[in-house]
Amino acid sequence: MSWSRRALLIAVAAALGGCGFHPLYGGRTAGAYDPDLATIKVASIPNRAGQILALSLRERLNPRGVEAPVRYTLKTVVAVARGDLGIERNATSMRGQVDVVAEYDLIGPGGSIVLHGRSHTISAFNIVLDGYATQVAQDDARDRALADISDDMVTNLSLFVRNRRAASN
Repeated sequence: MSWSRRALLIAVAAALGGCGFHPLYGGRTAGAYDPDLATIKVASIPNRAGQILALSLRERLNPRGVEAPVRYTLKTVVAVARGDLGIERNATSMRGQVDVVAEYDLIGPGGSIVLHGRSHTISAFNIVLDGYATQVAQDDARDRALADISDDMVTNLSLFVRNRRAASN
């Protein structure tokens, strides 16, 4: 690498560091957590899909399980729908999809809604002749979709607490 390229690389790195750039997806070590995210209490969500999503959110918002005072409460409603794709001439289908929608409100001190969001994802699976294998594939598609929803929700919550922290400084 030539000296001019090295100088340019150092200048760009210094400029990004000086402007307050923080990577949203990278730069965190395993087990690292944001103390502001740890103050979000995840309210229980009804049905099996809700339980899976709530557990995922709790693990992602507070991975160390640190005791923190509750500042916000996250209330979520999840809807899961299954649809058939690839309909054959004999009215059977070869593909299925799981459609998951989550609407959530972050409730702040005093009971006011400080953030409202909606996440949506679709996951597909194969339908085979064995009913048990199809059920396992459908459950796996549901779990993948819920993991995507959890990722999206945590990203939005991270942006919210980061903006709140920046506004208070």
